[in-house]
Amino acid sequence: MADQVAGFSPKQFQLAFAAEKDGIGGGESTDGDYKFINIDSIEMPSLNPNQVLDVRHGVGRTLKQVDMFLTNKLTVKEINFSGIADNTTLPMLLSNITGVADASGDLTFNIQSQYAGVDLDFGASVIDNTKTFAVVLVTPTSNNQMLFKGCVLTSLSISADMAEEAGRFKVSGTFKSGCVPTLNDTDIDPTGTTHFNSNYFITDYGDSNTTGASTVIAGLSDPVLKSFSLSIENDAVFTGYDANGNYQQIHRAIPEVSVLFDAVVKYDSETEVLARNFEIQSTSTVANTLTAQNTTPALDISVPKAILTDVSFSEDDAMFVSVSTKAVASATGSDDLVSVNVQV
Repeated sequence: MADQVAGFSPKQFQLAFAAEKDGIGGGESTDGDYKFINIDSIEMPSLNPNQVLDVRHGVGRTLKQVDMFLTNKLTVKEINFSGIADNTTLPMLLSNITGVADASGDLTFNIQSQYAGVDLDFGASVIDNTKTFAVVLVTPTSNNQMLFKGCVLTSLSISADMAEEAGRFKVSGTFKSGCVPTLNDTDIDPTGTTHFNSNYFITDYGDSNTTGASTVIAGLSDPVLKSFSLSIENDAVFTGYDANGNYQQIHRAIPEVSVLFDAVVKYDSETEVLARNFEIQSTSTVANTLTAQNTTPALDISVPKAILTDVSFSEDDAMFVSVSTKAVASATGSDDLVSVNVQV
């Protein structure tokens, strides 16, 4: 029957992920191991099938059915998401994009200055969240889930704004896969527990008068912080192939792993120097540090060395300054490009 009476709300769709149990690209995980991301809205994954629709030589000047070439093999799929950060899924995401194994309790996820990426073979064992995920777009129609195997997190952004939801942390990112997906999986049924109430807030970051807290933006201590965004890009290149059209190798951090830190601070006699610092900077660097007060859950963020990439006015009820920076490695390679400490 074509005219189905049932309709669904966009809020009935969910996004879940878990480390693969049957090795890289295996696509299997225990239903109870999946964790749900507290998404803002659902987005159709980018399936990117190969489509060649060029008119071939023949009679007439129109595209013929026999001219078409269509395949889903050897293509890269992208699953974009945005939502609320929580202390269950955020450590898993940080573990994958930094390559640092996660464990229970507090942990520091860092990318060292000498980080050279990792190379992964399909079929290799997966023992933690640093390798590949199975990602499932859960639909409200029973036994009809979209399963993406062999996924790696290639971008992650953590942000907060005092003017939005009392400064509650948001998260966004992109999973990529080089495997042919199963868009009508009838076996998988994610049942992992959701933990949507354990959130992080920008108000965790005070000034030097707040116990345990400190804020340093572009080398300036204790500015009045309105918003910030930490973005980590650790892209993946897929190579090799099998008979089913799946890529067989994953290479991370090509051409580079990059870390960007942006913030908006109040314009005053201390922050007005940012424009001059941007214009005259040479080989010197600035630091960005957000240290949370003594509370849990909380995040400590450190970008020890960065260059200013943009400074501009940001008009609001009061005048603010928008400042953008990019993390750089030290000459000796002895420190971190970025470090995020998670207190759960």
